[in-house]
Amino acid sequence: MKEQIIDLKGEMSLLTVLVLHSGNMHSISTALETKCQQASQFLERSPIIIDCQLLGETGLELDFVELKLQVSKLGLVPVGLRNLWEEAEAKALAAGWALLRPSKQQPTANIPPVTEVNLTPEYPEAVQRLLVLDRPVRSGQQVYCPYGDIVVLQHTSAGSELLAGGSVHVYGALRGRVLAGIQGDIQARIFCERLEAELIAIAGRYRLLDEIESNLKGQSVMIYLDQEKLKIVPI
Repeated sequence: MKEQIIDLKGEMSLLTVLVLHSGNMHSISTALETKCQQASQFLERSPIIIDCQLLGETGLELDFVELKLQVSKLGLVPVGLRNLWEEAEAKALAAGWALLRPSKQQPTANIPPVTEVNLTPEYPEAVQRLLVLDRPVRSGQQVYCPYGDIVVLQHTSAGSELLAGGSVHVYGALRGRVLAGIQGDIQARIFCERLEAELIAIAGRYRLLDEIESNLKGQSVMIYLDQEKLKIVPI
């Protein structure tokens, strides 16, 4: 019988997409560093796709060598470029970038099919303190409320991601990854009706699904910090 050497299989993984609005490397580096600080260590070693669709022909001036250096310096894993202006492809390949197939849709700042990192500066008149979703959060979607609470009135799917500056409430099954207190709020809490999350975190302290006691999985729980330790209790 012939020995099997490798397996090649498809896998649904959560990818981060860096959507560039400018080719200015100083602006890109500053904005990306800010995003990584906001997400604590949870972007560390995350695979990242660079989407150049909004750059158009200005992508010709992009410093691809420096871009790869800055992405790697922040602990991200560069996967490749997509939607790059054709005339810039040779320059990107020479810098060691892989070129990916074009996306089927325009990048959007709304809840995306994969995690989007929007680098456009925003100056809201009022900080959003509460984000309420009355629909399920699908696989591959990221919900981001940097300074307030997130309330999901239905379930979240495997491969989804919730990031809140405050607490997170899920009135259904909690799956995927959920990060509360991402700005360092140790008083933040996570509440859910059925705990099935692959990762839970508060203020940078996290636990994986495999590390959660079996009697708590699938249960209605509250998660909080107690003396730097993540506690999970039934409710």
